[in-house]
Amino acid sequence: MNVTPFMVDLEGKQAVIVGGGRVACRKALHLMKGGARVTIISPEVHPVLQEWIRAGKIDWKQKKYTGDKLEDAWVVVAATDSADVNRRVALSARSHQLVNVVDQPELGNFHTPAKLNRGRLILAVSTGGASPTLACKIRDHLAKIYDESWEKKVEDLYQKRRS
Repeated sequence: MNVTPFMVDLEGKQAVIVGGGRVACRKALHLMKGGARVTIISPEVHPVLQEWIRAGKIDWKQKKYTGDKLEDAWVVVAATDSADVNRRVALSARSHQLVNVVDQPELGNFHTPAKLNRGRLILAVSTGGASPTLACKIRDHLAKIYDESWEKKVEDLYQKRRS
């Protein structure tokens, strides 16, 4: 996969995650933080997802993925424990949407990097799907260098630039 990093505004965009486990939970949190409206398609969901559903933070279609049309989704994440289901999700969505396939990145057209937020400062690390674990280790190393004090530094620069 030949990728180009860019930042995207997810505010109000529809995101569909097929799968309801730990990985789906992590992906949902990432998308929610970006402002996306998240819908989970899965017969069962992780307890944390259940909390978010009860709180009205995300929607849940309690069923197996059966080739549902995903045209209303701006971004699609295939996060089941079935390579076959993930492949079908990718084939259904890839031609016209952003799609991330957690266990087969080559089937998707984007992946999410390990991310560090310090207010307006956002650092993203990717190994191109080779080793998400290594990307997380590098992010954690950067977190020691760019500690919480950077949030104020960058905000001050932003305010100065705006004035």
